[in-house]
Amino acid sequence: MIVLSALGAASLAAGCGDDGDGSGGDVTTGIAPSTQLADVTTEQLASACPRLKAGFDRVFQADKLIRAVCTLSGVATTETTAECVTYRDQGIQQASMAGSEEMEGLGDIEFTCDDAAENDHVECTGTVGQLETCFNDTLDRVEAMFNQFSCDDAATLDEEAFDDFGGMLGEPPASCEAVGCPGESPFAPDDSETGP
Repeated sequence: MIVLSALGAASLAAGCGDDGDGSGGDVTTGIAPSTQLADVTTEQLASACPRLKAGFDRVFQADKLIRAVCTLSGVATTETTAECVTYRDQGIQQASMAGSEEMEGLGDIEFTCDDAAENDHVECTGTVGQLETCFNDTLDRVEAMFNQFSCDDAATLDEEAFDDFGGMLGEPPASCEAVGCPGESPFAPDDSETGP
């Protein structure tokens, strides 16, 4: 679903935020919500895509991802709040350095409008409004999951508590079922659990 599988990969690649600002799910496409996705024109799609990208980029900012991943890693691998804070801050500093290997996985997390003219949406059965709801719910879900832990949890959680974290991120919100897009569409149901 969208690029949530890439997000899981980035978490592993970064190897290492609590405080979110809740700026995710308020994206609109500028197209009438009742419009069938199959009826969206190439021009409308090209105009809507930058709006979706702007919302995506607010949630997937590199500094926010680095802080979140370093916090989660600190919570999983340390035993006290103080140790976690130190671990997190060191991870953020390392990941923020130019050319840092920890930054490499974050490059996979992107939303581009390069393919906005393609007609993948014509096979979708839902409406623009349903797609907007799915998109915003997905952004909200990512933010909530990254912000649900802080270094105060280090004393009570260990690595096992995060075993299924990537799977939870990859699971689309229930609202996405209504969008009804097939196959390779970024809004298609996530089939990652049934194959590689």
